[in-house]
Amino acid sequence: MNNEAKQPASNTANSSDAWADFWSGTHSIYVNARHMRVHYERIADDLARLIAGRRASHGTPLVLDWGCGDALNAPALVGFCRELWLYDGVGAVQSRIAARFAGAKGIRVLNDADWQSLAPASLDMIIVVSVAQYLSRADLETLMDRFRTVLKSDGEVIFADIIPPHVSMAADIGSLLGTGLTNGFFFAACIGLAKTFFSEYRRIRATAGFSCYEADDFAGMLTRHGFTAERIRNNVGFNKQRMTFRARPKS
Repeated sequence: MNNEAKQPASNTANSSDAWADFWSGTHSIYVNARHMRVHYERIADDLARLIAGRRASHGTPLVLDWGCGDALNAPALVGFCRELWLYDGVGAVQSRIAARFAGAKGIRVLNDADWQSLAPASLDMIIVVSVAQYLSRADLETLMDRFRTVLKSDGEVIFADIIPPHVSMAADIGSLLGTGLTNGFFFAACIGLAKTFFSEYRRIRATAGFSCYEADDFAGMLTRHGFTAERIRNNVGFNKQRMTFRARPKS
């Protein structure tokens, strides 16, 4: 893994496509079921605090989780939202979450047509967790413009798990091993890392890379697309070397 000591800072157009293809198939990002459960529980806890803060200051929000993945944490967030909408741009993921949450109270799964037809100024809050690294810069900037349109004038977007270019892959490994040690899956994490070395994930990460941003760069991009930017002290999730930002439309 030494040749991946630094995150490849990929902002090319084809990086989004490569990662979309990866998430469309089967993968083993989580080393076991306990790892997956702990991961989603931690994200749910962190997001619940952010949504609860929004509710305290502006009333119970309509929240869109954009790029939600399998959204295993969604039921834990419903109680903090007027309604929780889920959208993922990968068709296979859309199908899975539509089946998982069919008839679930307080949860609506959006398809591509739903996302594209959202009315202007219709959302109170958008959460985007561990997504920006898989998008090219151009795709992310287009997304920011779309968020600016569908968000209410007093709304906010939470961009979480933004990766700075100086954060090494070793930091990700350390975060996984530390989480495993604390939560009872350390040996499974070691085995999982060995498997990852030979996996498709590693190949794509080495070739397509992650889109990485310095804090000032990401904040400046938000500013150019009509937002004010505030870095939140603690990142969502276990990896504290990554960043979370709150973006609000400029008045």
